Amino acid sequence: MNAADIIEQYGRGVPAIVQSTKIVDVCEYLLSCQAPGTVILSEYGEVKGTLSQKDIINASGRLGSSVMQMVASDLVRDLVPACETTTQIIQVMELLNNTSSEFVLVTQDGEIRGMITLADLHDLLLHALTEEGEEKPAKAKKAAPKSAPSKQAQPDAPADAPPPAEYEEVRNSA
Repeated sequence: MNAADIIEQYGRGVPAIVQSTKIVDVCEYLLSCQAPGTVILSEYGEVKGTLSQKDIINASGRLGSSVMQMVASDLVRDLVPACETTTQIIQVMELLNNTSSEFVLVTQDGEIRGMITLADLHDLLLHALTEEGEEKPAKAKKAAPKSAPSKQAQPDAPADAPPPAEYEEVRNSA
């Protein structure tokens, strides 16, 4: 599977805004199109960089609420993570892993064709694992060893008792 296959499957356009757009409006736009980031364009349509939700959150942490009155060009990230449509999925994963971006732009002949997000890759992996699990359910059940009692098991606790507090904290932190 390559980058073109992924953008074809998810069919997402590439969100883009003009560099003079206020950050508060960028936030509204990103929420409305449910994208982790956007391409920043000059007034002439030239790609200037990208801006992600994470970039805005980090800037807010450093600068406070005044960030919302800034414009996109104040926070634009010059380096745009991108790959060609022929790039294999494993290379896309490596690119996302080696950058601090939540998305990669997909290009063909210098033109932006789509965007692949971390969420897209997560969905693909989950789908692949689900399909793999559905193909071999009988083998999985037969091969699964019977679980031994845990060393931390509490024999006096009723079967419907809530999990220990340490597990509760993990569940609530997500």
